[in-house]
Amino acid sequence: MADKSAPKEVDLKDAFAKESKDPAMIAYLKSLGIDPDYVAPKDDPRRVVINELQIVFKDHPDKTITLKFATEEDIKNAKKHALVLKEASLYRFRVSFRVQHNVVLGLQIKNTVSKLGKELAKDVEMLGTYPPKNEFQFVDIPKNDWNEAPSGMLARGEYKAHMKFVDDDNHCHLDFEYAVKIAKDFSSDE
Repeated sequence: MADKSAPKEVDLKDAFAKESKDPAMIAYLKSLGIDPDYVAPKDDPRRVVINELQIVFKDHPDKTITLKFATEEDIKNAKKHALVLKEASLYRFRVSFRVQHNVVLGLQIKNTVSKLGKELAKDVEMLGTYPPKNEFQFVDIPKNDWNEAPSGMLARGEYKAHMKFVDDDNHCHLDFEYAVKIAKDFSSDE
């Protein structure tokens, strides 16, 4: 019976050291975005650090909503205050994150939205594979389009949502709940 376990991880420093005499391989690794001078943080074992999640509106950039994830308290507070979306507004998510220590394969977002206990949407969005970097990077979801918020009297109200950032190795990098409110206007209480 064949062993179906994942291959052993390769340390990036070791990979560069092993290929140090092959300039073509070094150039190839660099073309993948892998920095030979990257130094992993010693005080933070996380592989993926999600800094914030924004909701950006196509026609109202001044109404951008930001959820920060700097502390455990920030993560718990995400569900306490509903994020208000104007009905029929065009929006997208923008994620700010950094990969640390080693390459992360198949980073993806799993998002579930429900209203009155009934699951209305369950989406999986593949972000991709990322090498470690010291800088935070941004990814827009969807990348080339906009989502449209539901509209109409029946669509208005509060929704509960659950989002997870996971990778192909099934490591969960962030798991949180949040609330969304569809309203007549951005500042509406309806």
